Parts: sequence; C-alpha cells; structure tokens
Amino acid sequence: MGHKFLEPITIGKQEVKNRVVYLAMAKCYSGMDGSVSPRDLAYIASIAKGGVGIVIPGAMVVDPAWPSVLPMQPVISEDKYIPGLTKLADTAHENGAKILFQLWHPGQVDYSRGNPPTINELSVDQIHEIQKKFVDAAVRAKKAGADGIEFQMCHNYLAAQFLSPLFNHRTDEYGLDTLENQVRFSVEMLKMLREAIGPEMILAVKLQGFDGVEGGITPEMAASFAPFIEQSGADMITVSAGGSLTGINVMSGDGTRAEGWKVEACNAVKKAVSIPVCATGNIRHPEYVDEIIEDGKCDMVGMGRGIFAEREWVNKCAEGREDELKYCISCMNCWNYGFIPDQSGCSVNPYAGRELSCKPLPKDGEGRMVVVVGAGPAGCEAALTLAERGFRTILFEKSGRIGGMVNIAKLPPHKDKMGWSVTYYENMLAKSDVDLRLNTEATAGDILKLNPYAVVIAAGSNETSLPVPGMDAENVLQARVVLEEEFQTSGKNIVVIGAGLTGIETAIYMKEQGNHVTVLDFAKRPSLENAGMGGEATMEMALELSRAEGEGIVVKHSHKVLEFADGMLKAETIPDGEKTEFPADYVVLSTGIKPADAIYNELKMAGHPLVHKIGDANFNGKIVTAVQAGNKYACNLF
Repeated sequence: MGHKFLEPITIGKQEVKNRVVYLAMAKCYSGMDGSVSPRDLAYIASIAKGGVGIVIPGAMVVDPAWPSVLPMQPVISEDKYIPGLTKLADTAHENGAKILFQLWHPGQVDYSRGNPPTINELSVDQIHEIQKKFVDAAVRAKKAGADGIEFQMCHNYLAAQFLSPLFNHRTDEYGLDTLENQVRFSVEMLKMLREAIGPEMILAVKLQGFDGVEGGITPEMAASFAPFIEQSGADMITVSAGGSLTGINVMSGDGTRAEGWKVEACNAVKKAVSIPVCATGNIRHPEYVDEIIEDGKCDMVGMGRGIFAEREWVNKCAEGREDELKYCISCMNCWNYGFIPDQSGCSVNPYAGRELSCKPLPKDGEGRMVVVVGAGPAGCEAALTLAERGFRTILFEKSGRIGGMVNIAKLPPHKDKMGWSVTYYENMLAKSDVDLRLNTEATAGDILKLNPYAVVIAAGSNETSLPVPGMDAENVLQARVVLEEEFQTSGKNIVVIGAGLTGIETAIYMKEQGNHVTVLDFAKRPSLENAGMGGEATMEMALELSRAEGEGIVVKHSHKVLEFADGMLKAETIPDGEKTEFPADYVVLSTGIKPADAIYNELKMAGHPLVHKIGDANFNGKIVTAVQAGNKYACNLF
C-alpha cells in the first residue's frame, strides 16, 4: 500500500506531484546584497532532488530599506535580482519540484536593532506603499519563472501583526473592531497579488494558527480568517504558529513539542475552506503523515527541519526505505545561523548547509582495512562512509551498544528524540558491510596486529573534576553518572557546577524529581539577545536556560567555587570576591571533558603512519561537530 502523501494534488490550476511541501526557513545563504548565491542554488537543488512536491526558499525581502531585515536572505525588491531568482526557479524545476517565492516583510520584528515602527504607527499611505512593494515583488516572481508565491501571514510578521490583538491597536479601517477590518490588510493584499500574477500561478498563504500567548490569535480566530483568504483568491493555506515576538519555540517547536502539535489548528482552518490546507508542526514520520491526511485534518504536510535533516525523505518513502530515514531530533542546532559556508547546520546531516561541498563519493577503498575505535556519532558516521567507499571497516565499541554520549544526551526531560539518531545508525550499520564489534575494548596492540591501512580514534571523552577541596566527597557526582544511572532523589538541595547544556539539562532532570536546584558557573551570563544569529548564546542554550529558570532553577553566573564542606558549597562572586554559601546535599559536576585519546597517542608513538582522532576524542563538541568530523575524515581519506 502506497503512502497517501505521495498522491498528486491540484492546487489552483496546477497539479503538484505529491503532498509534501518544503517550508521556507531563513538560512542566510545569499550574498550580502541579497542576491542569489551558488550556495542558495546548491541548497535548493538538494531539497528538490529529494522528491518534495513544492519547495519554498527562505523569506524573500520585499523592502531591504526597512529598519529591520534578516541578513543574507534573497531580496526581490528590484529588477536587478530577477536573473538570480530565475536561476533559483530553474534549479528547482530541473530537479523535479515546483517553487513558490515567499514574499516577506517583518513589520515590527527587529532583527537588526533598527527600531522598526509598529503597525499602529503606520499611516494609511504608508500601508499602501508597503502593499505596492509586495505587488512589485510578485511581478518579479512571475518574471523569474516561479510557479507561485506565498504571502506571509504568520510568525508575527507584518500581516500577522494586523491580525493579532497583541499587536494591532489601530482605530481606523485596519483595526480590530470588526472581522472585516481585522483581515482588511490581508484581503486587499491577496486581491492585489492575484491580479499581479494572474490566474495560472499558485497564490499560497502561510497563516498564523495561533500566537501561543494569551490574548493573541487562536485556532478559532484563524478559522474565521480562512474564508476571507479563500474568497480573496488564495489557492492553498499553510497553517503554522508563533514567532520571535510570541515565542521562538512556538514557531519552531523544540524537543518539548509532540509530533504534529499544530495539526489541530490546521484542522480548524480546513473545516472552514474548500482549498487545500497544509499542516505543520514537528512533522517527522511517514505513518503519521498518512494518518492526518486520511483523517481529513489536512490535505498536505509542510516540513522544514525534517527535510533539512533528511533530504531524501520523500524518495526513501517512495522506495520503501523508511528504515533509512534520518529524523530531525529537534536539537535546534539549525537555528544557529551558519554564515560559514563549510559549517554544517544539522546534527544528523553533515551536508546540511554544506551542499557545495557535497561531491560524489569516490568508490576507491579497494578493500583496504580501516579501524574505527568508538561507535558514537563520529565513529558511526566515519565507519558507514568508509564502508560506502569500499574500505574494509572494523568498528570497535567497548560497550554493548552504539551511540556514545547520545545515549546520555537523550536522558534529560524532553530529550528522547536524540535517540532517533542512534536508531538510524543501528539500522544503517545492520545493512552495511561494517564489521561492528560490540563489547570489545580495542588496545593499541590489538590494532597493530591487524595491520590496518588507517586508524581513526573516536573514543569520546572523559569528564574532568574541579581542583578545589571537597570534590572527592561521596555526595559529589558527575553529571554523566547522574543521567546514565538515572540517579533519583527528592526534596534535596542540589548544586550543579557548570551552566553549559549538560549542566542545565541535568539541573532540569533533578528539578523534575522535586529537588531545589541551583546552578553555578564561573563564566559571565551570556546575552540571550539574538541567540542563534551571531549572539553570545546558541539557540538551544537560550531555550534550555529559559526553561530551567522558568521551572524555578536558580542559575548564577560569575561565581568561582572555593570549597565543599559540611553540606555547604562555598563560592565567591566575580570580580568583586563577595563570599557566598549554598546548602548542598549533593553537588553535581558538569565542569568539562577531556579527550579520550590514549590509544591515539600510543599508535602515534608506535609510528603508525595514518592515525587520526575525531569527535570528542579530538576536542569537545556537539553531535553536529562529531557527525561532520566523521564524514569529513571518511571522505578525505586517501
């Protein structure tokens, strides 16, 4: 039985080959001036090759002179951009997908600290000037050969601000006193856009299903907007939610969100219209997609991060290779905007954001033996890629399971999706020619006896302690031990030392058992402003810190630990040196790791010519750096 989502669908006057849409995500791959870059083209080609019916590149800027604009996004405000946009459309078509250009204006969302005006400050003439910019952009999209356009009425951007009681406080014809006035800006805009592009092109809308904040747009309200959208000429509606003004983790759900958590908002909108409606919301698994389409909750599904992680999602499902799917693990790493061209933006896809570096894999291993030590993400990625190249690959793992630190990373609350990456490697190793040797601790002597062509050490890391008195007490535990052994206690005072991701996640784990938890860190508190966009904090760090403090965990930065004695952890503030004490029944250390590279050093001393170390065995990193390191090593071994 075939998948329901693989069936074609008619949208407006066009037939689309299947019901999977790649959603627009701001990737900052364009030129500094907003021109389409080779990186843009390689990225869109990769998405289209994967089999989606429609691809929507990231937000296209209709007014780069607005006080706040996303950097390095494609710009569609002048005719000079048409040749590059034409190449973008041609790239999608050449690789089998239709392409819609999303016309985007941020309104008061401030990406560049430009202090943009609110919609309440705009005169009617200024509103009409903005509308003209949208219309001119639509004409350019048509000239560039796009199959359609998507009007952005979502994610707290301009049109969504007109719809939302949280932002619209106007008292004129664009105010909220009547439903007709509430939708007036969007209705006018859609009618103008339809006239600009004609009847053949697809006119799509991305609609705010809910703001995620009390007093904002609700699914019921979104459903009341939907008939006006249909009557104004739209051919399809995609329903999403949230935004940077009402919650980033509502726009792009992190690990706390269930699969399809926005689908009911889509269902409400679908009941109000007859045009196709597309669901979003952490959608990952093919069986779930079939279910919501067959249940009539949507006609199509939109996937952003799910396909960013697994470009071949549609193709693998069409070919019966569902067990080979790399599922997005909702780690939020792709939110850390990758301005560096050769830096991966995905923890499970080493080529995400590095599409220009993705070359055909040479099949030149010729049976030469390569030994890989450690079956964490770096080792597994290296072993599989080496085997695909034709090397005889032996993968040693001293424990009884693969996955390395991911098996611990998945244990804190809401982190279980991390385990999907381990399942992927288990499935692929079972299908591969890799000689996986579990429960086998490799030694330098064992390896040298095999006389391998090359050796890669991916043995992970060891935890470090803190060189202060009292850290050898029985009630001082390492964060890994707390998580791996599922340490349980309640009603206790817990002090976690180290406010990195592991420390914060361990603190949340202890807090949810009913303990009073304090986190101390030597470093100053990172600024969470512009997290993931070049700010001091990564997006995942910002979300975890916010969640911890929201659950009542006390996080204190700029604290130097002095001593642990008699149930009190003594510290001093930096830089003023004020002494302070914290009651502690248990102290949990998350103070860093050091490479487990002893075998590497032994092999180097023995003179092996081709020995390398990757992942945490080389330097402390995240899943994304481990996977990319494993891939790069395996691709570059000659």
